[in-house]
Amino acid sequence: MKGLCLVKVMVCGKGGSGKSALTVLMARVLSKNYEVNIVDSDESNALLPKMLGAEPPRPLVEYLGGKGNIFKRGEIDIVNALAAAGRGVRLADLPREYTTSSPEGIRLVSIGKVREYGEGCACPFNFLARALLKRLILEDDEVVLVDTDAGVEHLGRGVEEGCDAILTIVDPTAESLVLAEILNKESTRLGKKFWLVANKITPSIADAVTSKAKDVGLETVGLIRFDKEVFKSSLEGVALKAKEALADVEAVLKNIGLIADSSP
Repeated sequence: MKGLCLVKVMVCGKGGSGKSALTVLMARVLSKNYEVNIVDSDESNALLPKMLGAEPPRPLVEYLGGKGNIFKRGEIDIVNALAAAGRGVRLADLPREYTTSSPEGIRLVSIGKVREYGEGCACPFNFLARALLKRLILEDDEVVLVDTDAGVEHLGRGVEEGCDAILTIVDPTAESLVLAEILNKESTRLGKKFWLVANKITPSIADAVTSKAKDVGLETVGLIRFDKEVFKSSLEGVALKAKEALADVEAVLKNIGLIADSSP
């Protein structure tokens, strides 16, 4: 796989830390060398497709009969329903209406969304995401980025079991570092690779953020600068634009070995 060994990466963090934006930017950089898939497992976000420049796909939960049927069907039945005959579960084999693509060819799959009063919690979505990721078969040049729900509910449903690594996004808040501590501890216990990236960083707080992370035993693998283009396009609800943040994301991916560093 052109040197790529960690192919299913969960992007985690507190609400508002920038998970979706950085997932899109990472996908764009990786798409230059790999076939990239984004699995949207955040039951709350609405504009990830627009950020990616893609049409919204139908939620995968609908293909399986709706949210109320997920626990009834169970993991094996879900996997069998998603698998193509004799091929296992491959995102490229899903019915066309359940996947869409960005101009760069990044494939988007959405697990499901909470949209109605009284419809219940997001647990079935996490259960479905776990089943999908555990049994997902990838080609040699294929990578999956999972844009998770905010916080740590995905831990309770064991979504991490189906992934190779956990990339945690922190913003300049103490709350985000507390959550990162939890994710780092559980990543170690599960034997999963853990990376910490600090987002929305300005020069005046860069040292303070890395220092606070070190105080709780965490090392950052990169800092993503505050980028006016990211925030402007996010506010407008259009395809994500970035300057400094995109360059920083590329540096992070080189630092953690997901893309080759071509520098001398």
